Amino acid sequence: MPFTSPPTPALETGTYPADCRDHDQWLTWKPTDNDRKVPRAPYAHPDWPKRYVDAQNPAVWTDFDTVQDWVEKLSAGFALAYVIRNRDGYPDEDFVVVDYDDARDPGTGYIHPVVHEHLQTADSYADVSPSGTGVHILCRGQLPDDVTTVADDLPTHDTFPDASIEVYDSARFVAMSGQHLVGTPTETQPAQAFIDDVVDAFTTPQPQGDTSFEVSEPPTDTLPEAPSSSPSQRSPPTSTTNIEDVYRAVETTRPSEIRLDSPITETRSDGTKSRNPCWTNSDSGTRLAEMDDGWIYRDGLIVLDALQIVALEEDIITTDGEYPSGKDFWEAVDELRARGADIPEYEADPDHEEASDHPAPSSPSPTSDRSLRDLHRELREKTIERNQHRDELVTLRRELAARIRDVRS
Repeated sequence: MPFTSPPTPALETGTYPADCRDHDQWLTWKPTDNDRKVPRAPYAHPDWPKRYVDAQNPAVWTDFDTVQDWVEKLSAGFALAYVIRNRDGYPDEDFVVVDYDDARDPGTGYIHPVVHEHLQTADSYADVSPSGTGVHILCRGQLPDDVTTVADDLPTHDTFPDASIEVYDSARFVAMSGQHLVGTPTETQPAQAFIDDVVDAFTTPQPQGDTSFEVSEPPTDTLPEAPSSSPSQRSPPTSTTNIEDVYRAVETTRPSEIRLDSPITETRSDGTKSRNPCWTNSDSGTRLAEMDDGWIYRDGLIVLDALQIVALEEDIITTDGEYPSGKDFWEAVDELRARGADIPEYEADPDHEEASDHPAPSSPSPTSDRSLRDLHRELREKTIERNQHRDELVTLRRELAARIRDVRS
């Protein structure tokens, strides 16, 4: 039955899409202090219920009843979430979420007219977002092959000046409120025609002209070239008494080798990706650039390695300018290893005295006379120096592009 409710539809609580309840793709989430929605799996880690988890790891998915029981048991900010599986690994995934932000007045229940129109057209399960200021339409279908996400502003409206729309169909999790919009179905429905219309209305087509003779500003998300060995060439030992083996394994860990919680929001034809960094709020959702050999945090053009990325996602460090040290370093290494990185376990040489936060390397090497703290400090200094060179390179490229444009004009 088509949605016919007025622009202030009533709500019924505790009503989740019946078809989703039949799938073991549930987990829980709990916000951080800065209101980031972070997936957690207390049923998998009962001794550490607040532990962050990778929402795309099937090991932390479970059934609806288990998740609901744990949410009721813990209560302190935990809520339900449904996982949209990564279509690369699950080609049968057909779940699509249309997410409207700042499009509902939580006091009156009034919703943006475009959202109301979409509810009528989609004719699928819809709920209010946990904040009360947004709406989700949950339906079945897929985005076109050349569109990974949809993100745009809704038409200007006096009541909702900041209203926006986003559409996802892969590798996401949806924070579920159970606040069902009365008048919409209680199950998700096929809605491919609706999805196609949304894509047409809110995706700007890219020009396809011949640009072979054009000169434009070089992309700012390319890492400086540096020699690196492929995963097959570096086979770190399963354990080591030389801490440099650990450093080397961290340094050579590549994006393709680990799982991240920060979702992919854009994939370009050259294979580079944009991610929405889950440790901070990003309006664009594309602040983290991912290349074959590393990451760049676009706010400041800071080059990050795998250890920093995981430490930020796990809240081990809190700013992108930090590098984990001391106990934080080893906690980050453990988490990085759990994400799939091939990093040897460090076993201190019992005949070697401890220095600083952890035993220093036990085998003769150029760094064997320095403490772990010194090594961390030097690594951080080199990272800062690399970032400064990166900034200088980007500035020069921009100046060159500007001068070329001036000459051509």
